[in-house]
Amino acid sequence: MNNSKILMEVRGLKKHFPITAGLFSRQVGLVKAVDDVSFSIHAGETFALVGESGSGKTTVGRTVIRILPPTAGDIIFEGTNIAPLSEETLKPWRRQMQMVFQDPAAALNPRRRVVDSIAAPLEIHNVGTTRERLQRVRELLDLVEIPTQYMYRYPHALSGGQKQRVCIARALALSPKLVVQDEPTSALDVSVQAKILTLLIELQNRLGLTYLLISHDLSVVKAVANRVAVMYLGKIVEMAPTDQLFARTLHPYTRALLSAVPVIIPEEQAMIPEEIILEGEIPSPSRVPPGCVFQTRCYVKVARCAQEEPPLREVSPGDWVRCFLV
Repeated sequence: MNNSKILMEVRGLKKHFPITAGLFSRQVGLVKAVDDVSFSIHAGETFALVGESGSGKTTVGRTVIRILPPTAGDIIFEGTNIAPLSEETLKPWRRQMQMVFQDPAAALNPRRRVVDSIAAPLEIHNVGTTRERLQRVRELLDLVEIPTQYMYRYPHALSGGQKQRVCIARALALSPKLVVQDEPTSALDVSVQAKILTLLIELQNRLGLTYLLISHDLSVVKAVANRVAVMYLGKIVEMAPTDQLFARTLHPYTRALLSAVPVIIPEEQAMIPEEIILEGEIPSPSRVPPGCVFQTRCYVKVARCAQEEPPLREVSPGDWVRCFLV
């Protein structure tokens, strides 16, 4: 996969939100949601971002496709840095990058029919005539395996899985190259999750899509991702090819995440580290601890960890880790 061309390269990405207080909304602090994140995504692959709630992974997803403007850093998409572009200049690039949101019920307007929701991107970008858009909606519904008679229904008449399929169809309407999948199965029943994942893999193979998958579920990541970056408190702490990450986990935080993955068969148990229970909660991104971001919960830390921030370094080809003890 690494031989394929790089579709997107992210360098030193930061996204900070100001904290304001008082009558005049004076800035009193900063929420460092994403703090110096760098990675690349190869054309045709699934690159996964994993971590607990509050790690910054969804903010990364929204910032790299410019739903949110970055505070600092570069977002190179097909050779062009889209980070400094204005909203008007961004419009052609928006056709190439789409997002499937976590909660399909919240992502669909309850007052718009399925046909209107899926056709909306086509209307915004002035693609085709009304008749051509209608034909495109039928093609997309067929692609995500929803009967065309559903196109005039409202979201309340659909199941959770059907709503997510409509969201996927809408994301594919403009034939994008990159699709950000933000927890695409977490709001669905377990029985539906596998079907949606299978559909996403089939669509990727058929249409040559590139995915940025955001998830807290390592079993989902193991099934579909080519490479994985583990995030903690706005930073990437480990990044490696999926097989390598699961076979040889280096960062203590990744080991703790892996130890919590439920297993069904004995062969899986052999890959899971002994149970590690982290004490305390992930700190607030407005009060990032000094030194290593993980040091307040780390079970193997040394004195140096509280004083210096470890750099993200490549310890073997394609295998990056942010830890002094590796």
